[in-house]
Amino acid sequence: MPTKKTTHPSPPSRPFGVTVAFGILAAAAFLAAMWTFPGGGYNPLMRMLSALGRTDVNGVRWPWCHYLFIAGMLSATAAASVALLSCRRFVDGARLRILEWGTALNVAGLLTIAAVPENVNIPFHNAGCWLAAIGGGMALLALDRRAAPRIWTVALLSVVAVFFVAIVLHALHVIPFAPAVPTAQKALIVSFAAWIVRLVWPIGPAASRRVAVGICAALLLIASYSAMHGGSAAAIGIAGNTPNATAKPLCADECAALRWLECVTGALPPDEERDWWEIDGGQHGLFAKRYSIAFAGYAAAALGMRGDTAQRAAAGRVLGNCIKRYLKRDAWAYSMSRSYWGLKPWAPDPCYRENVMYTGHLLQLLALYETFTGDKRYWTDGFDFVWTDGRTVHYTVQKLIDVTVYQMRHGPNGGIACEPGLMFFPCNNHPHVAFAIFAKLGHGDWSADARRWERWALDHYAKPLFGGGALNLVYHVKSGLFYPRGNSGLDAWSLLWYEPWAADRGRALALWRSAAEKIDWAAFSAPADAIKGRRQTCCDPAKVPPTVAASFLAAAARACGDSASAERLERPLDAKYLRRDGGMYRLDLDREWRIGATANRIIALALANGSSFRALCL
Repeated sequence: MPTKKTTHPSPPSRPFGVTVAFGILAAAAFLAAMWTFPGGGYNPLMRMLSALGRTDVNGVRWPWCHYLFIAGMLSATAAASVALLSCRRFVDGARLRILEWGTALNVAGLLTIAAVPENVNIPFHNAGCWLAAIGGGMALLALDRRAAPRIWTVALLSVVAVFFVAIVLHALHVIPFAPAVPTAQKALIVSFAAWIVRLVWPIGPAASRRVAVGICAALLLIASYSAMHGGSAAAIGIAGNTPNATAKPLCADECAALRWLECVTGALPPDEERDWWEIDGGQHGLFAKRYSIAFAGYAAAALGMRGDTAQRAAAGRVLGNCIKRYLKRDAWAYSMSRSYWGLKPWAPDPCYRENVMYTGHLLQLLALYETFTGDKRYWTDGFDFVWTDGRTVHYTVQKLIDVTVYQMRHGPNGGIACEPGLMFFPCNNHPHVAFAIFAKLGHGDWSADARRWERWALDHYAKPLFGGGALNLVYHVKSGLFYPRGNSGLDAWSLLWYEPWAADRGRALALWRSAAEKIDWAAFSAPADAIKGRRQTCCDPAKVPPTVAASFLAAAARACGDSASAERLERPLDAKYLRRDGGMYRLDLDREWRIGATANRIIALALANGSSFRALCL
């Protein structure tokens, strides 16, 4: 007698309908979050599913993206929960318990990702990522049936395994965060979405199945959008060291500028070395050697981010040359004088405390060097500061970061002093630019430190009592008092490097508008190259000649989108001082500031043609 085949009753269609509804809500909310994110370039699939982890809710004018992102995560969680739990009828015993626990862990992980920002508690946030993936993997194993094709189980578990391997290798500093971790996570999200549709496929009517195909198509569209438009670095041809086809190629002046930078920062004959680099013997001025070196590196990066393979390689070589020059004793020996830190117990360490006017630039150069070359030698091998008596102080990038962050977190306001007890706004921008770049390279997250300093600085430096500029010149830490007057050149330095890492670019633009109103335009109609009998220092920028101030102001104007003011500054400067001899591009100025001023003029040129340090940072 033939055995009667047992059939299971068809499940009701309601779980499928609910899954479809929540899936549509999730896709719509994620797309809306992309489109409403201020500043552009945001994508929830590209940025580790954490809008809150990348921005400050209170610091963004239109924070709708946060709420839309949370709505998307909640909808995705509901869709996954309904789909997985509706499959309980197909399993029993131990498999049912594994499915229920897996669903619980998956939901807990997704909610943790949505609710806990990276800049609040990155270990807890990352734990959510692990829980979501582990829970999904448990559900996969529980729903695996011998009678059913196992290609889904094998394929999806492989994606989970790849994601885990990528996270572990990144945690061990074997690989950078991008592109491996975001790519694996994106693949995991899309494949799990497809698997959920596969699970509920037999449950609903044929018409609903077509809707399910539409949901998959929407999720794939989101993933494709993130690959093409979501990453700021990819938009400027940095990510993966591949040029962006839409990036504007370097013009003839920019190519000449890159050749000049590589020449002047490289190995020079003794006579040329003295002619270019014997500047500011005391190293206390605004164009001391350390600043000229750093600005040259930044100019190379501004050009390289839009360059082809050879031009990016040249930018990397310039940055490498700049780091070598920066580590030479003559660039940091000033810090060992009696009036600075020479009598401190940590001498001859120029980085241990304060001195962000040196360490901030070193960090930014190191971050840019790794971005353009992929070379991690300064993380693994480190670098040495060698003093005149043979004493050596060894650092790695991680040690330099730790020393810097310690001061930020243990200080009264999140800032670091430049000179003993004196805190300047412009110098404190450079470590935050570096940290933003290092974060994109996968080395950590310092956004909470950036937001703390930013809030305090904007509340206290702005609107000097006696005018002169948009920002107070300097803050005396011990007394808690400001020098209540500003300077246009200092405003320019500050805003050129605040704009890249500002939580809300609108703040930088508003400060620039205030600064532009205070510019003495008459001084720049025919800018002088020197102020006779007046030697400038960091604490007296009024003695800086108009040529130098104009180069800074033009670059800041370009960064803040004010092309009219930039051109008003550039035209008279170029007419009198710009030289294009020997296939080079430089300003013919006094030796004291010609490297630094030329570098800033090159930055303005690159920004005018489409380069963006903000895109490099965010």
